[in-house]
Amino acid sequence: MLTIKTLQGTHRMSTQDLLLAIEEAVGNGETSFEIEASGQHDIGGPLWNREGKALRFHVTNPGQRVGSMCLDNTEILVDGPAPADVGWLNAGGRIVVRGDAGDTAGHCAAAGVIHIGGRAGARSGSLMKHDPLYAPPELWVLKNVGSFSFEFMGGGKAVVCGYDCEGLPSVLGERPCVGMVGGIVYVRGAFSEDVADDLAVSGLESDDIAYLDAGLETFLSAVGRPELYAVLSDWSEWRKIYPLTLGGHSPGTDPMPMKAFRAKEWIQGGIFSDVCRDDFVVNATVARGLYRQRVPSWDNAACAAPCEFRCPASIPTQLRYNLLRAGKVEEAYKLVLDYTPFPGSVCGGVCPNPCMEGCTRGGIDEAVQIGALGRCSIDVSLPRPTGPTGKKVAVIGGGVAGLSAAWRLARKGHEVTVYEADDRMGGKLEQVIPRARLPHEILEKELKRIEDMGVRFVTGSRVDADGFQRLRRESDAVIVATGGHIPRVFP
Repeated sequence: MLTIKTLQGTHRMSTQDLLLAIEEAVGNGETSFEIEASGQHDIGGPLWNREGKALRFHVTNPGQRVGSMCLDNTEILVDGPAPADVGWLNAGGRIVVRGDAGDTAGHCAAAGVIHIGGRAGARSGSLMKHDPLYAPPELWVLKNVGSFSFEFMGGGKAVVCGYDCEGLPSVLGERPCVGMVGGIVYVRGAFSEDVADDLAVSGLESDDIAYLDAGLETFLSAVGRPELYAVLSDWSEWRKIYPLTLGGHSPGTDPMPMKAFRAKEWIQGGIFSDVCRDDFVVNATVARGLYRQRVPSWDNAACAAPCEFRCPASIPTQLRYNLLRAGKVEEAYKLVLDYTPFPGSVCGGVCPNPCMEGCTRGGIDEAVQIGALGRCSIDVSLPRPTGPTGKKVAVIGGGVAGLSAAWRLARKGHEVTVYEADDRMGGKLEQVIPRARLPHEILEKELKRIEDMGVRFVTGSRVDADGFQRLRRESDAVIVATGGHIPRVFP
């Protein structure tokens, strides 16, 4: 058995390093793992042994997507709770969580078995499906699930035992089984039987009881609650929900037009009625008819494009790409330096790029790849200002905030000195971000560019009270950017 402890003191192994270590061990023939996690994602899949041996994982404190894309012949036991996406896209694994699971447990599962020994969150079982060449996926939950459970379910079997849920109005949450077209949901406990017209709710038949009886003992044993069999095996307390076949639908009227639905059935005035009037017109991505002749009015110059609005540094992405379209490549690469001295380290490395989330191009094909553009500016240099102002500024803290301030001030011609307590500049970029995510040579190049602009670095210099008063006397301004340097480890 291979034991991996992901937390050594205050140093936490990254998700990437953990998954690479597991993959290497599996490649070397290891089949049994003890993972003391600290929130790392995607533990347990997709992995397989070349000789067809079973892979077994015993995990504590996992992050999201434990068992995601888990394959046949893989077994995962989570001692305690697990966050969202347990068994996401499960493709055959047996996953046991001896505690609560977060939202979307079993989401998109196509095979395998998931056992949850507590509650599961919203949209659990949503988009489950069944390939008829394989056994249907199963999702068993001891207590209850959150709203929109089994949304757009297309196959498989789900079991919600409703244990310890007395007093809950629904063990399935609100609006369960929306858009369900396949599979069966077995439920014990309270829920509204007023489901959609294309669904049916009924008691159990003999084959349903046989299925539940065969699986219940295995499930309860897996989650460590075998004593509950007598409580949960009163089949008169159970109901099942399933979609009607085409011939089982009652004759209905023509569907209500979308405009009438939104005007009569939807939220009065529309979901944004508190801030604007909804004309209930639905415009497609590709305009037709009258709208094809209209030209949209973009007021991004007056306000901000969605990408610029979401960027923490307000970098005008549209302007950068307009310069590229005009063939002004060098100018486009230099433009970003008006907003940040770290286009490669931050924009092209550690930033989660919220600008890409807001990119309207993403609704057509894919968002503009801003990280790659940021890395194009790594080697760009700018000239020093020609006229010094004679002003002196002291910056306390050599992290991203302090160095960004120093960069902007130096470009205005001020004399800037940055004081850093550590023996290297860079703050979290230097001390915390893994080298696999941010290559050190990129950071060193961008620090060198700040120095070349005239910024003086003083490392190993912790500014105490007396030092602070001295800097105030000697400088025209002092910026304090000491950052969050006390580590906190969450349980």
